[in-house]
Amino acid sequence: MNYNENSESHGIWRIIPSMTLTDIIAQSKYDFQILDCEHGAYDFHTLEQDIRICHLNKSLAYVRVSGLDKVEVQRCLDLGADGIVFPQLNNYEDFNLATKMTQYAPKGIRGFNPFVSAGKYGYENISEKKIKCIAIIETLNAITELDRILSILELDILYIGVYDLSAQLDCIGIMDSPKLLMLMDEIIEKCRKASKQVGLMVNSIEDQKKYKNKGVNVFVHSVDSYVLKTTFKNTLNNFKGDN
Repeated sequence: MNYNENSESHGIWRIIPSMTLTDIIAQSKYDFQILDCEHGAYDFHTLEQDIRICHLNKSLAYVRVSGLDKVEVQRCLDLGADGIVFPQLNNYEDFNLATKMTQYAPKGIRGFNPFVSAGKYGYENISEKKIKCIAIIETLNAITELDRILSILELDILYIGVYDLSAQLDCIGIMDSPKLLMLMDEIIEKCRKASKQVGLMVNSIEDQKKYKNKGVNVFVHSVDSYVLKTTFKNTLNNFKGDN
């Protein structure tokens, strides 16, 4: 499955490894799921299972890796990840290296082995599959180099990491902080002018409409653990009559 580059897409963060949960979310028509190896409980075995379920349901499987570890990225790609989400990048060199990890030589440094799941064990041309390079911008230093970072052609999506940015701005967890909102607008505007896709998490229809009008077209809707707890808690409270 590949969504149109210019259309909006919708996904969810995943920190709970579960084929059943992956199946449910994919059947709910989310365009992509971000399987999280930085904060989630995933290992390579559970990644392989959930990537397969995504593909069976024509949903994109993105993997957030723990960092710029070439072997980790390589293994996630061999398992069939449709895109790699890179966290905690700090400067132009980090962002540029991230794009190289998702590409084969001569452009990149990804190792080539067609006999893996991504290549259908030698029965599909693995080199023709376009892998999304998705970089999270969540450090203030990276923002100072944003103009240069946006010049990297192979950088497909810039995702705004609002939670880490709130910590860097000393307003941790305050999502409506004026200085955070102002910084987000600056990032979005620069991405729009550079014709780069930009994504972020939205928690309401109003927020989605607002940021769509600003130029955002990749939307993440919450985290699986939070959705589950909120749903179960509200369901029980409704029956018990609690507030």
